[in-house]
Amino acid sequence: MKAIFIILFLCASTLMNMQNAIALEKDKVTQQSDKYKIIDQAVNTHANNLNQQNQQWRARLKQEISEVKNNQQNLDKRLDDKKQKLAVINQKLATLSKQKNTLTDDYQSIVDDMKLVQGAYQKTIRSLSQQWQLSPTQLIEPQRRQSLEKAQSHPGFPDMARLNALITYAVDDMKMTAKVSKSHTAISFEDGHVSEENLSIIGGLMAVSESKKPQLIMFTDKLPTAITPNNSTISNNINQWLTNQTQLLPLDLSQGRMLPSLADKQTFIDWVKKGGEVLWPILILALIGVIIALWRAIVLFRWRPLAHLIDEDNLASTDLTLIKQQLLKASRIPAALVLANSMVINSSVESMDLRLKQLMLKQMSKFERGLGFIALLAAMAPMLGLLGTVSGMIETFQSLTEFGNSDPKLLSQGISKALITTQAGLLVALPLLLLHYPLKRRAQALSLNMEQQAALLLALYIESGDKHDNQ
Repeated sequence: MKAIFIILFLCASTLMNMQNAIALEKDKVTQQSDKYKIIDQAVNTHANNLNQQNQQWRARLKQEISEVKNNQQNLDKRLDDKKQKLAVINQKLATLSKQKNTLTDDYQSIVDDMKLVQGAYQKTIRSLSQQWQLSPTQLIEPQRRQSLEKAQSHPGFPDMARLNALITYAVDDMKMTAKVSKSHTAISFEDGHVSEENLSIIGGLMAVSESKKPQLIMFTDKLPTAITPNNSTISNNINQWLTNQTQLLPLDLSQGRMLPSLADKQTFIDWVKKGGEVLWPILILALIGVIIALWRAIVLFRWRPLAHLIDEDNLASTDLTLIKQQLLKASRIPAALVLANSMVINSSVESMDLRLKQLMLKQMSKFERGLGFIALLAAMAPMLGLLGTVSGMIETFQSLTEFGNSDPKLLSQGISKALITTQAGLLVALPLLLLHYPLKRRAQALSLNMEQQAALLLALYIESGDKHDNQ
């Protein structure tokens, strides 16, 4: 019973414990349910808030999307407008680029034309400067030289005033070249003094002084210089023209460039000095050649050819003794002396032939003596002249290389001096060759005459020997 009671007690306590536990759990569940309700209410409230915010955001998003769409449409319209404007601007830019290229080409063409015009202008200025520097018309218009110097100093293109002034001076200069003008100006003379003289300016060619002995005027950078010609005929012709005695006037077409050559006439000594050291051997060769040529001319033309071996009166006689006597009597006939010395009475034909050849060769060498030397001198003279020319050219180009000078006058002067020796060599060679030819022909004529007479003498000697054998 006790066991049952204990069991019942245990069951009852267990049941009570379980009820207490269930009650506790109910309390907890109730508490949890309250919390859940609170949380659910909060979640619902928050969800409602989120829904409201979502609706507001969607409404705002729709509004913004509509605004963006509107803005995009506006931007597209503006973009289209900008594109149209850009196309118009690009078209204008292309047109302007073409115009720019055209203007650039036109500008470059104009610049090139201006350079050509400026170059032609500067060239004309230099040409006028050179022309007017030597022109006698500068005495009539001395102010044009200052205007020309200002134009040369101006680097750019001239203004119209300066250009018109130059054109006026050029036209006036052309007018003055067609008439004779008078001027009174200071000129310098050869002795160094300066005086005022009356001048006659003949066009643009020359100016002469109106003195008793007219002088030609040479124009330089300084004062005009009076030049007195060495040839009195020129001064007389100018004086007659100034006094209206004649219409013929010797003109100086070089504008004074050749006047110094009229006043300074070159002598033979000056020519020799310009020739240099090589000219002296050429002159010595010329002297030796002329002396030898004169000596040989006197000797050869003093000798006469043998006209007849036998006189016409003794044609039938072949007496060798008589022929020898006649040959010995002949004077200035080398052939006669050779033939006479070769004749030995009662000698054989062979021995006489040998004597004739020996004596003829000896005499021929006398005929030819000195002629070969004359030909040698005639050949050496041009070679020496060429040597002097080459040496002078080398010196001229060496001086130009060392000092450098673009003036063609100095080069031409050096070349002219170098060519003097060639001129001298040819002047020596030509007369020597002309003298050598007749002397050579004379020697050949004497030799041929001697050979002809020797052949005739040998024939007579053979004929006389045959007659002697027959007797």
